Amino acid sequence: MPTALVVAAWLLVPGLVAGYLAGLRGIVAAGLAPVASIAIIAATAVVAGGLGLRWSVPVALAGVGVAVLLVAAVTVATRRWFPRPEADPRPVTLAALGGFVPALVLGTITILMAIEAPDTLSQTYDAVFHYNALAYIGDTGNASSLTLGTLGNTEVPPSFYPAAWHDLASLVMLSTGASIPLAANLVTAVGAVVVWPLACLLLARQVFGRNVAALVVTGVLSLGFTAFPWNLLGFGVLWPNLLGMAFAPALLAVVLTLTHWTRDDALGIPRAWLALVVGVVAAGLAHPNVLFSVAVLSVFPVGARLFERGWRLHREGRTRRGAAEVLTVLILAAVAWYWTATTPTFAPTRDQYWPPFETKAAAVGEVVLNATNKYGALWLLSLVVIVGALAGLRRTEMRLLLAGHVVVGFLFVLAAAVNVPETRKFTGYWYNDSHRLAAILPITGVPLAVGGILYLAGRILAATADKPDWRRRVATAPSVAVAVVLTAVLVVATAGLYPTDRRDRVSIGYLERPRATLVTAEMREFYDRIAEQIPADAVVAGNPFTGSSLLWALEDRKVLFPHFRAAYSEEQTYLAGHLDAAATDPEVCAAATDLGVEYLLVGGVEFRPSDDQWEYFEGLDDPGTSSGFELVDSSGPSKLYRLTACDTSAEPNG
Repeated sequence: MPTALVVAAWLLVPGLVAGYLAGLRGIVAAGLAPVASIAIIAATAVVAGGLGLRWSVPVALAGVGVAVLLVAAVTVATRRWFPRPEADPRPVTLAALGGFVPALVLGTITILMAIEAPDTLSQTYDAVFHYNALAYIGDTGNASSLTLGTLGNTEVPPSFYPAAWHDLASLVMLSTGASIPLAANLVTAVGAVVVWPLACLLLARQVFGRNVAALVVTGVLSLGFTAFPWNLLGFGVLWPNLLGMAFAPALLAVVLTLTHWTRDDALGIPRAWLALVVGVVAAGLAHPNVLFSVAVLSVFPVGARLFERGWRLHREGRTRRGAAEVLTVLILAAVAWYWTATTPTFAPTRDQYWPPFETKAAAVGEVVLNATNKYGALWLLSLVVIVGALAGLRRTEMRLLLAGHVVVGFLFVLAAAVNVPETRKFTGYWYNDSHRLAAILPITGVPLAVGGILYLAGRILAATADKPDWRRRVATAPSVAVAVVLTAVLVVATAGLYPTDRRDRVSIGYLERPRATLVTAEMREFYDRIAEQIPADAVVAGNPFTGSSLLWALEDRKVLFPHFRAAYSEEQTYLAGHLDAAATDPEVCAAATDLGVEYLLVGGVEFRPSDDQWEYFEGLDDPGTSSGFELVDSSGPSKLYRLTACDTSAEPNG
């Protein structure tokens, strides 16, 4: 818990201070705080990397200080032209807080149910990269998104990888001394149970205005959808994507503000523009996928405002100007789409292939019932969403959200049931992955569900107003009480908003399963033991599919292959295929000496044995009694050998 509080402090405090100085208050300040904090911290890491400064708590705090001073200076200089928006009345803010607390409890219970211990390892494909990225930051002090992609491999050019999640996790490690698995789990958990509900509250505040009933139920409803945040906690594992998507509702709220589709706006246009810039920085450094997701949902509010403006200009007799503005925006949007759909820059993302796994009808049903990717249907919650969608047809902003919901559902169907080259021009921004697309649905699903609760509460009040027996108890009750009761009934009727489904979506990434386990408990004990026998500056070769790659993250002993697929040099590639011939192949010794390889770690597990990348590491099998290797230690199938054929242990590394 103390470490979790430190995570929350890094995610909230910098943004709250900057937001307060910018004139934000209440729900708006809280909802945008994580966005600002992530932008400040991730941008500071990039600047520090460029200046050659070692990433540390003082450096991060200095970046926060500079950002806060800059916000204060801009606010003072512009306060005459951009007065602060009117703050929400205290009952409105208290209602949001009151709804947030049970959401926090509900989310924490889910985490405790799904993850056995706070430092439990995620047994997933992408977790290896994220764990070793934290090890790389700890070793080198470089947390810049501009260089993280190669994990410090000096044999290949550095590449971009959005590092906001890694920056935060590394700060938690530096602040508390937490281990890599602990920091990774807690940053992700806090993103799910704190950042996501706060962002949903901001979206609800802008859509429903100062509606106490809406705000008091939003927090709980936000955690009932299993596709997000729970699915991304177990699938992949997509931790950076989850952190970015957690604040996506806040960015959509900013877009609604800028397009004037809000009720009782609490942000203001000038501050919304500033929030948009900060949000783009945060999303770009957290995960660019967030920008694409928000862009899809923004098509309808932006398009509706654009055509409304064009129609207004037509009625004012300025038809040519209106047509020119509309046509210009449409052309720019089409060019942007065509470029992103064809440019080689996004080719690795766009060309990812996931085989279709269900029929179109089944995929449509999963969207309607919030049962994406063959999980259990959320019957009652989905019914509330449908009610909200139908009731919202009378309000423009709700129709715009519904349109976005339908389009995202259509994209999910394309990815889950079709996925052909023609559809990848539309789904390629999300790796053609149904899980990533499904994660967008709750962004609009939450306000639709809130709208459903409000509609049902209104109907109950109207239906009972003329019944004398119920007049005192119901007809005079405020709508907030009825909304709370309806939400409570939903929670009770679903045994806590489908806790089993939430738990299963998270726990699947942490379970030790045949052919899907990276490191077992026995292997962790073995790694603890051999770490004392491996010099701190030695490099250990090993097939990452046998768990060897996590020796770096767990024991701070650098490995030659920190991930399954990466940009490796010619020497690394040669060792991957020929290290077992060290005693007879001089080229092996030359490469091993250059790279500082002194040990070989084999055995352990067989993770994804059907993956064709296994062939790349065919020279890293157990050498047995072959000459050139000396057995140092073993435990079950796990064995550590010292490479004696090249005498690298007696030579200076590199």
